[in-house]
Amino acid sequence: MNSVPTNAAPRTLRELRDGIEAGRHTGAQVYAAVDGRTVVDRALGEARPGVPMRTSTIVEWASATKPVTCVALMRLVDTGLLGLDDPVHKHLPEFTATGDFPGKNEVTVRRLLTHTAGLTSTLTGVEPPERMVADICASPLAPGWRPGQRSAYNSVAMWIVAALVARLSGRRFGDFVRTEVFGPAGVEEAWIGMPDEEYDARWDDLAVIDGFPRSGTRDWVTWERPTGGCHGPIRELGRFYAAFLAGRLCSPGAVAEMTRPQVAGVYDEYVHATVDRGLGFLLRSSYAGHGYGPHASPDTYGHGGRNWCVGLADPACGLAAAVYWNGMADDDVQAVRQPATLAALYADLGLVT
Repeated sequence: MNSVPTNAAPRTLRELRDGIEAGRHTGAQVYAAVDGRTVVDRALGEARPGVPMRTSTIVEWASATKPVTCVALMRLVDTGLLGLDDPVHKHLPEFTATGDFPGKNEVTVRRLLTHTAGLTSTLTGVEPPERMVADICASPLAPGWRPGQRSAYNSVAMWIVAALVARLSGRRFGDFVRTEVFGPAGVEEAWIGMPDEEYDARWDDLAVIDGFPRSGTRDWVTWERPTGGCHGPIRELGRFYAAFLAGRLCSPGAVAEMTRPQVAGVYDEYVHATVDRGLGFLLRSSYAGHGYGPHASPDTYGHGGRNWCVGLADPACGLAAAVYWNGMADDDVQAVRQPATLAALYADLGLVT
């Protein structure tokens, strides 16, 4: 294996520039650390018209937030405050207190994290966390759903994960993440629900995605949304993965449980593809649009955010990485640009065997 260069990544940058020239995105950020040492931290293009993308530019992580939400809960599992196979209503009685909804008492903590719970919500706009949780608690499971027996990407389940964290810790979810997850990870410039005063101070540092009207707006950036509301430079997502990989966020047992196949080779009824899931993470063999490229080891885990960012860790080579593309893409485009960019990054770092 070649020595790892520092902040070079010519193939990766060329791949990202080619995407800018093709109109797939206006700018990008890429970060990588190997064995905890930062080796790439680069930005190029524009964050919004006339504004250069910088490594410090704040971007939306979208659903790449979900592993952060799940790690927050696993921090409490590690302390013994709850177990993975506890029914949710044991810790959140209101989860089954409203209405006679078949199967809801079978929803466990583990099923929330593996997208096998089948939760639903009637709300679609920006709503306070308390209202979101109350609505999910008062809603039935998806029609015909039996928890643990079917799989469908279930974003709303993260609201219940966050509610468990808040209930058992006695703190607001976003505050818990800042101190108990981002703190030990060394992540300083990221928020799930950016405070209004931070939004006012950092507006000039925000990226805006063309064609996504909510991008960069106050309501969207300040919403404490555990499903996908984290904002920060993409290097902070990479640092989160580096800390998790180094064992600074969860016990060895929790890391092993989160990164082993909990759902393997199962058809996901939402994404219409076969996926492998751990607890909060998409594993190496997941569907192409959110795969990790041809050089990733079978033990690689991570998660994408919409079709514009991804974070991952590859224990086989000690790699933690994150990439952000400042532009929306359909599944077909992402199924090409994400694996291609990650393949270039592995090659730049000399991690191709």
